[in-house]
Amino acid sequence: MRSNLTWRRIPSSWLAASLALALATACRTGGPDGSRPHEKDRGSIPAAGGLAVPSPSPAPPRSEPSAPSPPASPEPVTNRDPHGNPDLAKYIEILQSRERVADLQVDVVLAKLALPDDAVVGDLGCGPGVFSLAFAKVCPNGVVYACDIEPAQLDQVREKIRAQGVRNVVPVLASADDPHFPPERLDVVFIADTYHHLEDRVAYMQRLQSVLKPGGRLVLLEYKPGNLPVGPPPEHKLATGVLEKELGEAGYVRVERFNTHPWHNFEIWRVRHSWER
Repeated sequence: MRSNLTWRRIPSSWLAASLALALATACRTGGPDGSRPHEKDRGSIPAAGGLAVPSPSPAPPRSEPSAPSPPASPEPVTNRDPHGNPDLAKYIEILQSRERVADLQVDVVLAKLALPDDAVVGDLGCGPGVFSLAFAKVCPNGVVYACDIEPAQLDQVREKIRAQGVRNVVPVLASADDPHFPPERLDVVFIADTYHHLEDRVAYMQRLQSVLKPGGRLVLLEYKPGNLPVGPPPEHKLATGVLEKELGEAGYVRVERFNTHPWHNFEIWRVRHSWER
């Protein structure tokens, strides 16, 4: 019995087209897991919904941070006074050491000067304030101008002012050629171990006359010449007779000289009167 189905020959061109379509569909849809063959080759991470997400590139290795460089050592503070010790901290320590204060005999100086309680004093080259604070205590109704060319010295004075509750000491920053004292206000200009530090001393002392009241006094406490067991070396001090010669040229007359200090000359001077010239 012959079948009712009739077989027809499929043209070869149809077969080729069908095969091409099947291959294209396979490339678009990928394998059973939804990924493309070349994506699998390079590695992928399955994501929700069957979509493949390319795996991230590996992060470069992290280098350990280098240790910070140690801070540089601070430079020592330079003394603005060219004649003082360049190591400023050491210099200040020496100036207010127990041994030096004992050599200065502060109480003896105060007793010899016998200042009134309202005296106005200029402490020229005050350093850390050994004499400035002492003058302030014996002159509670007066004023002490604590003057120095080095700011760090005045910082020491300010610390003592605060610590001791002193109200009559005024720190003054000096210039090399001017102490900046108020004119015609001072009863005493006091200079301890500083005269030999001054530049152009005759001219300096002449200008200093303008800050003294009529009858005002210049008081000097200066290391004696020569080689001594304390104080600066001989070459840093004045030779014998130099101080007297310079003050005479600057217009001063010596009033009194005390033999109270083994290592210092302690003297009082005044301005020469016009009729004494």
